[in-house]
Amino acid sequence: MIDGMSDSSTALRDEHDAMLELLEQLRVELLGGAIGAARDALQRLGTMQRAHIAHENGALIPRLGPGARWPARVYLAEHAKLETMHADLVALLAPLPAHCADARMRLALLDSLGPFKHLLEHHFEREQQGLFVEV
Repeated sequence: MIDGMSDSSTALRDEHDAMLELLEQLRVELLGGAIGAARDALQRLGTMQRAHIAHENGALIPRLGPGARWPARVYLAEHAKLETMHADLVALLAPLPAHCADARMRLALLDSLGPFKHLLEHHFEREQQGLFVEV
């Protein structure tokens, strides 16, 4: 145990950190107009997110007890919403050229990432305060 956490919990927190770092990279790419690099970062984030969600849905959430801080349906709903939001972002970037010189467009793209970023950060907080501690 490290700081009261199991090795599994530590690994999951590390995955959260890696996904948030990738999200920051995505934001920087969008700000700079590097749409092709942003698409690549978003694809890598999606791959990580899918694997992380599959693990939690299959191995952790079923082990939540009836007195859990947040019921399983909350985590499952957030997972579904994150997957939908990711797909929407992929669709938004797909038709764009590899580089965007228009500063207003770059800011609009960065703004479109805001709700996903907010939900991802909030969801990770919930998991670290609830799910990881309770299972």
